Amino acid sequence: MQRQAWIGVFLITLLMFLWTLWISRSGVPPSPKTLADTLKSPEKQDTSVKTPIDSASLSARLGTYARFARGQDSLLQVRTPQATFEFGTRGARLHRCELNNFYGQGSKPIRLWDSLQKHAFIFAEGRSIISSDQLYFSLIHAPQKSLLSEEDSVVFRLSLAPDTFIQVSYYLSPSSYHLKSYISFVGMKDYLRNPYISYSVSYETPQTEPSIEAMRPHCALYYRQADEVESLSPDEDEMVQKALQGRIRWVSAKGQFFCTILQASEAFSAATLTSFPFSKLPRYHMDLQLPITNGQAHLLWYLGPTRYALMRSYDEMYEKQLSLGWSFIRYINTGFIIPVFGFLERYIPSYGIIITILALLVKILLSPLTWRSYLLGVKMQIVNELPEVKALEQKYKDDPNKLMIERSLLYQQLGVSPLSGCIPLLLQIPIFFAMTSFFPNAFELRQQSFLWTNDLSSYDTLISWGIDLPLIGDHLSLFALLTALSTLAYTYFMQQGQTSTLPTLKWLPYLSPVIFFFFLNGYSSALSWYYFVLNILTIIQTFLMKRFVDKEALIRKIREVQRKKQNKVQLSEQRARMRRLLRK
Repeated sequence: MQRQAWIGVFLITLLMFLWTLWISRSGVPPSPKTLADTLKSPEKQDTSVKTPIDSASLSARLGTYARFARGQDSLLQVRTPQATFEFGTRGARLHRCELNNFYGQGSKPIRLWDSLQKHAFIFAEGRSIISSDQLYFSLIHAPQKSLLSEEDSVVFRLSLAPDTFIQVSYYLSPSSYHLKSYISFVGMKDYLRNPYISYSVSYETPQTEPSIEAMRPHCALYYRQADEVESLSPDEDEMVQKALQGRIRWVSAKGQFFCTILQASEAFSAATLTSFPFSKLPRYHMDLQLPITNGQAHLLWYLGPTRYALMRSYDEMYEKQLSLGWSFIRYINTGFIIPVFGFLERYIPSYGIIITILALLVKILLSPLTWRSYLLGVKMQIVNELPEVKALEQKYKDDPNKLMIERSLLYQQLGVSPLSGCIPLLLQIPIFFAMTSFFPNAFELRQQSFLWTNDLSSYDTLISWGIDLPLIGDHLSLFALLTALSTLAYTYFMQQGQTSTLPTLKWLPYLSPVIFFFFLNGYSSALSWYYFVLNILTIIQTFLMKRFVDKEALIRKIREVQRKKQNKVQLSEQRARMRRLLRK
């Protein structure tokens, strides 16, 4: 592989680095001052219960609902095989949700909802704007034990009269991460001012992974409007807001491997999504306009993992939240990598071995391109050692422009192109992009141990120094180091026995291992392991290809092409002379 090919490899590596760097960084009308305004405040809220003392003010503000503004907040816990839920009588709200089968720091269950998250439904009756979080409901029904096989419900009620009440029901299923909630207005058809309620949600992204920095690039507010899934990306320094009108099917606050989705039975008629400035993880507020149909508003919650197969099984386009690459890059992931990965994990318990087999399959699939690239590289090496090329270099050594032109003409005559070896490499770039998109989003790799790492979805730490240094961060990853060393070994192996017309550029290929190390040091160790295996396989493959290449046969073929082209030139010259004679 000569100078032009190495320049191509370096530029491709630089392009890959810039791409991966990029992907890793990659309404409701206002109402009077109510809980909605409180929830929108970016400041921390006081979660303690405060009893109103101004009865006159309370009656003026809440009307007939003032008598429900005093009470005691009682908490009720319900456990299913998937999650543990805690509900409170104040606002008939979900107070806490923990996933029983997934763990975070300190081996504690992942908590997707707690006292930092707030939600309330707001409705208008007469001149009053009522927020559910200001009212104390009565518990009507609750499961007597953990739900192991059958669906059950938690029911709260606010009774204005025997046949007039507001009822909030939560239905829990033992086999699902979904939580169904129904808000029923019984006997209140003539009292409600609007045919919808405003569902107000304040959400602070919980830290589910050890590294906040690794989580941030994956956090965003996603929403499905009609058949399109789009996102609102949070900004650390500025408030970002988006007002939506029309059919919004669902809204999701997504972290790295978990998300909280709010979905309407039909669709939200409008929504205002807000992201506040943050120092750690994003904070959002959502105002969702939920229609009331036949006296009832239906809201479906999803609190669970972002595993692709699970997301896709709900047939609601939840899986579109996963950043698996744009355009055909995503199709490579969804059409090849994810199905193969899912098939292998059914039979192989070790994800490190699965990644090894995946690297081997990719290497086999790309072997025709690799063989062609290597063969063209050998041809260029042979051509550059021919006497006529050496003669041109000697003749035009003081005129680089003339040398470039004459050498290009000679290359055409010999039937070779300096850039032809790079074309197969360019065709491999989509695979690289697909892998760099897949591994950070592969829920299957979360907290999966292999060799010395306890979590293939994150970087491994050989040495940690506690200070965030430029480029390298605060640690040294052994997987990233091994990948860089294997890339260096391959580069050295390929450089042996090669000559360069510009020896000053011999250092250029050695930049690739350095670039890869700085990038992979803070990336998923699964990706580092994948490229380490791929490098080892590439070195073995190159060694075997060297044994099968017959340089003498290639020289004969190059000379044969040269003779044919020379004959064509002579024939065209004879035809041109005949035409000139005929004109005379």
